[in-house]
Amino acid sequence: MSKVTVSDFIIALLDLAEAESRAFEKSVENFMQRQREALRDSLYKNGWMVAWIVAAVAALIGAVAFTGWGVYRLFALYLSETAAPFAAGGILLVFAAVFAAFALKMRRQDG
Repeated sequence: MSKVTVSDFIIALLDLAEAESRAFEKSVENFMQRQREALRDSLYKNGWMVAWIVAAVAALIGAVAFTGWGVYRLFALYLSETAAPFAAGGILLVFAAVFAAFALKMRRQDG
C-alpha cells in the first residue's frame, strides 16, 4: 500500500484546477463566439431596418413636397400669386400640428 503525501494531494488538486480552468476557458470562448454571431446578425438586421426606414422617410418627404406643390398650384389658380404660398404653407402647418398632437397623445399613452 502506498502512502499519499501532502505534495501528491497538492499536485492532484492543481491538476484538477488546471483541467477545470481549461474547460471554463473553452466554455467562455464558445459563449463569446455565439454572442459575437448573435450581435453580428442583429446589427445586420437592424442595419437593413434603418436603411428601409430612411428610404421610406425619403419617399414620404418627396410625397409631401409634391403634394405641397400641387396645393400651391391649386391655390395659385384661385388666389393671387402672393397669397398662394401662404395658403399652401398654412395648410401644411395645420397638418403638421395635427400629426404632432397625435404623436404626443400616443406618447402619453405609452408612459
